[in-house]
Amino acid sequence: MSSFDRGSIAKKACTRCRRQKRRCDRALPECGLCQRLHKSCTYDTVELNTPEITPSPASETTHFGWEPLTPAQIKHAIVERLDSATPDSVVARYIRSINPWFPFLSHLAQRQLPSSWHDASLSFAMLSFCVVMLDTRPPLSEGSKCKSLYLWAKSWTSLIEGLGIHSLELVQARMLITLFEVVHGLYPAAYVSVGATARATDALNIHSRYLSSPDPSNNGTPTPEVAFIWCGIYTLDRYIAIESGSRLSLTGSVTPDIHDGLRKLICPSLYDEDHTSAFYKVSRLYGAADILDKMHTALNNPTGDSAADAQHIMLLLETASNLQAIVTKDIGYTDEVYSGALSLCNTGLFLAYENASKLTFIDEIITTCNTIGTMSLNDLLATLAATLDPFVNGTTIADFDRLSPFTMLMVYRAAALVTQRLLVENTCQDNLRMLRIFRGFLRTVSERWLCCERYLELLDENTTPRLLKFIEQGQNTDSGNT
Repeated sequence: MSSFDRGSIAKKACTRCRRQKRRCDRALPECGLCQRLHKSCTYDTVELNTPEITPSPASETTHFGWEPLTPAQIKHAIVERLDSATPDSVVARYIRSINPWFPFLSHLAQRQLPSSWHDASLSFAMLSFCVVMLDTRPPLSEGSKCKSLYLWAKSWTSLIEGLGIHSLELVQARMLITLFEVVHGLYPAAYVSVGATARATDALNIHSRYLSSPDPSNNGTPTPEVAFIWCGIYTLDRYIAIESGSRLSLTGSVTPDIHDGLRKLICPSLYDEDHTSAFYKVSRLYGAADILDKMHTALNNPTGDSAADAQHIMLLLETASNLQAIVTKDIGYTDEVYSGALSLCNTGLFLAYENASKLTFIDEIITTCNTIGTMSLNDLLATLAATLDPFVNGTTIADFDRLSPFTMLMVYRAAALVTQRLLVENTCQDNLRMLRIFRGFLRTVSERWLCCERYLELLDENTTPRLLKFIEQGQNTDSGNT
């Protein structure tokens, strides 16, 4: 800490420490924690009450006075924050930068759009605002546009809910708010929001009206838009459950009742030859999320019958491996990093292989499982490192509009596994090389998805100074070679 004057102390913690709720020594010009983690350190020294992102006194009086709010007032406030955006331009933004990796709102591009915001409903305006929010680049520092959009979205959602307004579009808006919290690492907010989103579908009786008892005029098949909404909630819930450790998913108790309705729509698309269609993408993501959830449940909530549990996990492993092979064949090697379905499959395989590799040698069967798990884990780590290396060394530039945030959890799990290996074993150059690649990829993508910053900080917390020194030495060597 000798690189700066310890006598200079800020009045408040730095922006990063406050956002992460960490203890900050408030040292100037950089706090000790940010300096140790090699992160940029900033303190709030500017006036945040700017016209661009802060409501004017007049608008505060109009929209947030003591008078009861009306739907028209809320819609007016939302449209004001959309600036020069039009319904057409908002949908274009969704198609360009969200639909490639989150296709669960693809019917937004197929509907008849209002010609202007004057003709739009409150629900559509709220959904459009959430699209703009998710498409806006970070940072999430106090006073930033991205942070302001998020806080407005949360506030307006509560206000609309308080007015007793419910619609499919508002459920979709809630999905995007939850997704925003996931991709930018806002926990436990994401864990809370996905539960509220699932409850919002219950308030509309989506399960009984659209899925469990689909419209007979539609040959017993649920409405695609409604089915896609549920698949999106399902996928987010499974992802968040994995993020939250051993907790089981929130929607697991209701999914058996609606699987039959979804299967009539989703399963035929598994054989769809058009790999760019929304039906194909949703079916793959839905299938991968289902396998991931079953793997997570089997590992964290065993039945007590060890033989039956082992057989169940082996069956899930076979299913996940088959889906992994099918998706890889469909998308091609160059697009593997952009596939959310492949990332979810690999995350499930990491869970299974990691647990198998930790089994204690008791009998021949357990020893075989341990050996297979260890070898398979090594192969999966090496394959992932080879896939990500071009993005880290600069030979390939990541297309953030296509890059699925679901990939980030997979990369973090891989980095955490290699980190644990290096902590308990002698330093291995192969493991160090893979760890540099995984960390380098997270650092590269952190400029778009802030969940990567959270993952890197979690990795740093579990990394010894000795290991950090080896990593930094390797990075300096790579930079010198470049």
